[in-house]
Amino acid sequence: MNNIAFIKNNNLVKATLYGLLFWLILFFLVPFNIKQPLGIFPSLFLILNYLSFLIGLKIITTTKKENLNNYTDSINSKVLKSFFYVIVVIALFGFLLKIIDKFYIRGASFLYTISYNRIILENSGPSIISIISALTTPFSFLPLFLYYKLPKKNLLWFFTSILLFFSPTIDFLMMGSRSGIFVIIILLGLYLFYYKKLKLNPIKVIIVIFVLAYLGMASTKLFLERTRDFAKTDKIAINHILKHSGYNFTITPRNSTKNNIIKTKNKTSQAVKLGVINFAQYYLHGVYEFGYLYRNYNKQHYFGAYTFNVFVKFINIIFRTNIDLKKVENSPPRTGVYTSFFGPVFIDFGWFTFIFMFFFGAIQKTIYNKCLEGRFQFIPLLFYFLIINFFMPVFNFINGAQGLYIITTFIIFSIIYKVLTGKLILKKEGDNKKYVKIL
Repeated sequence: MNNIAFIKNNNLVKATLYGLLFWLILFFLVPFNIKQPLGIFPSLFLILNYLSFLIGLKIITTTKKENLNNYTDSINSKVLKSFFYVIVVIALFGFLLKIIDKFYIRGASFLYTISYNRIILENSGPSIISIISALTTPFSFLPLFLYYKLPKKNLLWFFTSILLFFSPTIDFLMMGSRSGIFVIIILLGLYLFYYKKLKLNPIKVIIVIFVLAYLGMASTKLFLERTRDFAKTDKIAINHILKHSGYNFTITPRNSTKNNIIKTKNKTSQAVKLGVINFAQYYLHGVYEFGYLYRNYNKQHYFGAYTFNVFVKFINIIFRTNIDLKKVENSPPRTGVYTSFFGPVFIDFGWFTFIFMFFFGAIQKTIYNKCLEGRFQFIPLLFYFLIINFFMPVFNFINGAQGLYIITTFIIFSIIYKVLTGKLILKKEGDNKKYVKIL
């Protein structure tokens, strides 16, 4: 089934505007001291690029209602099952390759701290195996999407799909990546709502709130563990998070808030308070980091090499080029911090970013129209675009959280579907065509 109503009700423009609205609500609800004001020109830059992006979304005409039935989701159930098997095999191959690359070739281990694993993996550098594993690992998100579309289901397929879907969590936990875990949770939610597996009622809303609260606590614990790697104790780690973490460079909790959290004796209550403040700071600081980046960036612009660095790595490996990615990655005045969606693209394009945003919006709308026509193979890519758009004030989900690998994989997924299920023309003689179908 294709849930066209869900796609229309949760469109790209809504995701963009709701994300901006949520950022503003959090800004007004949670008190912080702003240490690095955004500034007039950075504000104008953000406004210009939001408008350019929305114009890009609107300039492509939405598929009309009378055209929605021109393309029918007529894939044979046997073909769909065969395609499901193909994607499962690719996902399993990607998972196996990731294990070999991370643990055996590059030497990471769950016995090491998050910080030490990061150092090992960053110092080992990219290889052709790491690139292939990074491109095939996101296929693990796709079997579950296909499973829900299968007319006949069984427990083996379900558990295989679930295990594959959550397998990237291993990588994200090892690296201490909260943004990557957010992607997994949000994608799962989108799948469940799209296939009508999750319908909200008051009880389910309460359950969802508790689950989100628990995940927030787990996220805070993960951040606390990363800090404790060098702080040694929880008390010192909490003090460091509140007073000296990277977030505090641009916005910081008020002194009364810091003291209240530090003096809280009950560990659970302290964790909840710390989690709320840490989440809000995590969510809000990217915009102000962008302001600082804008005022202090004095390097050249890289025309895509910063945001799309994965492609540059691939070019360096395959074509033996020597593009200095370290120089590109270290070009911001502050590294290792979120600068909203717009920081990386500003480094690449400067004030010409509005051109990139316009075409990015137009490309998204084209994919959206394909989904409205019933081309389900584009839906995972559309879902990832929704994530990108909602979190634009926070983080660049192309440049970070393995986003470019995920996008590339979802594009490859749609191509594989077309090749395996479509008619491949072998020979054309006048009006006669000889073709073959793989599945």
